[in-house]
Amino acid sequence: MTDVNSVDSLFEGKTPELRATYDCLIEQIQQFGEVRVAPKQTSIHLEKNSGFAGVHPRKAYFNLEFRTDYKIDDPRITRIQQLSARRFEHTVKLEKVSDVDEQLLNWLRDAYELSK
Repeated sequence: MTDVNSVDSLFEGKTPELRATYDCLIEQIQQFGEVRVAPKQTSIHLEKNSGFAGVHPRKAYFNLEFRTDYKIDDPRITRIQQLSARRFEHTVKLEKVSDVDEQLLNWLRDAYELSK
């Protein structure tokens, strides 16, 4: 029986490029240190001590949400939600491996470090 809450099930029927993008993202984030990948029913939580990012697969892309203690003003950010006085949740749309670049990884490292 397949685990319905698995990374494979969340990428079932999606493009191979999308799965490659996700795999590249995880490979890069794991260079920060220990990362727990926690698949849920419709998303994948990325956790250090607490959740620092989330992957939300769609048909041809996935939304990556992450939290920082500063607001990012950049055209790549498709949504910003202020969670508290010093916490912002940002959403970036990823479609291809080249979307996992140095700029994104710097933001994610900040999110990872914030998860103390």
